[in-house]
Amino acid sequence: MDLLLILTYTAICFGIFKFFKIPLNKWSVPTAVLGGIILIGSLLLLMNYNHPYTERAQMVTVTLPIIPEVQGVVVEVTAKANKKLKKGDFLFRVDPTAYEAKVEAIKGEIESAQQNVEMLKARLASENADIAQAKAERDLALKDADRYRNGSRDKLKSPFTDQEVVRAQQTYLAAQAQWRSSLSKRDQTAAQLDAMINGENATVYRLKANLKEAEYFLAKTVVRAPSDGYATQLFLKPGMFVRPLPLRPVMVFVPDQKTSVYAVFRQNSALRLVAGDQAEVVFNGLPGSVVQGTVKQILPAIANSSYQAQGHLQGLSLDPKLDGIYAEIELKNVADVQRLPAGTMGQVAVYSGYFEHVSIIRKILLRMTSWMHYLYIDH
Repeated sequence: MDLLLILTYTAICFGIFKFFKIPLNKWSVPTAVLGGIILIGSLLLLMNYNHPYTERAQMVTVTLPIIPEVQGVVVEVTAKANKKLKKGDFLFRVDPTAYEAKVEAIKGEIESAQQNVEMLKARLASENADIAQAKAERDLALKDADRYRNGSRDKLKSPFTDQEVVRAQQTYLAAQAQWRSSLSKRDQTAAQLDAMINGENATVYRLKANLKEAEYFLAKTVVRAPSDGYATQLFLKPGMFVRPLPLRPVMVFVPDQKTSVYAVFRQNSALRLVAGDQAEVVFNGLPGSVVQGTVKQILPAIANSSYQAQGHLQGLSLDPKLDGIYAEIELKNVADVQRLPAGTMGQVAVYSGYFEHVSIIRKILLRMTSWMHYLYIDH
């Protein structure tokens, strides 16, 4: 930029010398040179500090890594690479055979569990009948035992032998044990039936929960677009085996988003970078065009200032030119950059409220930079 300004000043001086026919002597030439140094130097110093400029700017796009939630062999992949997709559109499919089989198996278990519930109900009714029968037999045995015991009190007149009395007592105790066993079985069956969750048998409820999980994973064998956007660099092919590993995405999805430009300014400009200031952006891919914008935010941290616990000592980053201040530029006329691919490089100038009359030089220089994008030589 300073070279362009010097060339411009030189051209103006040359024109003045020619037009006014000023002689080239030891007074005129040094005066023009000294005046140029003072003038250009003052303008550059004021302009550089109060209206920051950077050549390190880029159109930033946030991408979504596509990670499958199930593992298996890919059987189908979308053919719409780098084409507009709607939220929910098909991306790729994992072989669903194993997941379909699991769903069917759980459905069979649910049917079996529901039949077991009916069998438990029938068994409970049968055990209640067994309890009634055991109670009747116990009561009859108790009466016989009491009759034998009362009749044997008078040993001389007793019609029963001691062996018969003991046998009657043992018969009663056996009937009593049988009755208690029937009660225990009935209580166990009733407990199984009474194990309810939300009004449903616990086993059936658990299996239905497993079915929901199996159906969820079956549905996830078809991976769909998480939002409006497009899938790019589609290297996934049928026959590849995929796993739900966070560190190994299988596809990159670019969602629709507002176009933003991130620029890195030197640290000297920290006091002149304020959110809301006017900004202008020129892109290498749009020669001769200037895109208007505003400073949306100034990032509160410099990238190389972050440290993490590690097994070795950290050093300091001492290059303020490389470790600049990041600013997000929000573009106003986004239609101008629709044809540019994401990641396009550019240059940014920010105009602060200080020495606004000097900003015209920055604007001129920025537009000259934009026109210079037409000039390149590739061999």
